[in-house]
Amino acid sequence: MPVKVGRTLQIGRSGELELGVTVVSKGISRRAAEVRATEVGWEVDIRNHNGAVLHLWGQVPHLVAGLQRVSWPRAAIRFLSENQVGGKVDASGPAHHWLLLEAEIPATYPAPTRGGRRTTGRTITAKPPPPLSRPQEEALRLVFHELLRWPPRVPAQPMQLDAAARRLGISENAIRERLLHAHGRALRLGLPRRVGLTNPEYLYVLVQAGYLVPPPRRPAYRFTPSWLH
Repeated sequence: MPVKVGRTLQIGRSGELELGVTVVSKGISRRAAEVRATEVGWEVDIRNHNGAVLHLWGQVPHLVAGLQRVSWPRAAIRFLSENQVGGKVDASGPAHHWLLLEAEIPATYPAPTRGGRRTTGRTITAKPPPPLSRPQEEALRLVFHELLRWPPRVPAQPMQLDAAARRLGISENAIRERLLHAHGRALRLGLPRRVGLTNPEYLYVLVQAGYLVPPPRRPAYRFTPSWLH
């Protein structure tokens, strides 16, 4: 549903936007979250008793609780319904309960800090690397297809390079070459260390810098699974 700036929605089993009702889950709190649309994104107050996981598109998911300010084009919150013994989160189960947030907000690094009047020197900002070529972006999106899906997929794993090469009809060396160029851009953008070509750390840097953009907005995702008909 569209949400105007300034409007606040209650999410949960007894909220304005029901969660854990059509697909029943008593592990979802009656007031699992409160969401407010702002000019720069979303304010989300996570109140679900069992917590939640924030999935920013193209970034690593992480546990969240309490007030979150989310400024990202595609953000998903997966509400947890129970915990495993020992406090570990149980991400498995027959159903996942999601809140999907979509806004036309660029996913980019904040502007670099330049030297101020009281500094003894100045910060020289390096020229950003050129955009990815179409073959390089194609290789990235294929290898990390599951991690770039919207709505998110749980669990999500990178594709092996040999499988991706067969899908594209090229050699494994050719796909490695494309990914190496993308990896090099990530290093210039601030990736702290070299990683394997199926390690998504460099993907996250490229997404943050705007080298990959999320899918366009679509109609509402609410649906009734076939097994509930």
